Amino acid sequence: MASALPSGDMGAAEANSGNGGQMQKKPFTFNEIVLRNRLTALVVDGDNFCRLLEQGILQAYGLETQSVNNGDAAVELIASGAKFDLILIDMLLPILDGVEATRRIRAMGMRCKMLGVTACSGERERQAFLAAGVDVFVEKPLGPEILIPVLRELDGQV
Repeated sequence: MASALPSGDMGAAEANSGNGGQMQKKPFTFNEIVLRNRLTALVVDGDNFCRLLEQGILQAYGLETQSVNNGDAAVELIASGAKFDLILIDMLLPILDGVEATRRIRAMGMRCKMLGVTACSGERERQAFLAAGVDVFVEKPLGPEILIPVLRELDGQV
């Protein structure tokens, strides 16, 4: 199911025709992926906007999502028995950072796919996140070129 979101990606003639020179946005269509299975995801991000955006993107692809705003809440949720197919976790989190939260989640036996997302793209940060147990290190923004192959893998399509 493709979702439409605004995009500024259009030619000038198309943008200005018949509207008094004002820009009009045409719909942006997500790359299509049809999930065959029910997939769940946990989004862990301390920034409200990023958390809502990441959650919305996953929901647009058909995932059921839950979110928390800090690493400690993520660890507590997993400790309570919650299971997910995918966890998106930011590196810079309040209370308990993403690296330590990832270590603790993995130490509890959680073996789902984990994507470490961050605005910090240094090699040291990447190595720390990978050593903690994320499967994939992603510099924000999270795009379909990373997400779709992961979702296809989780859905058994590859």
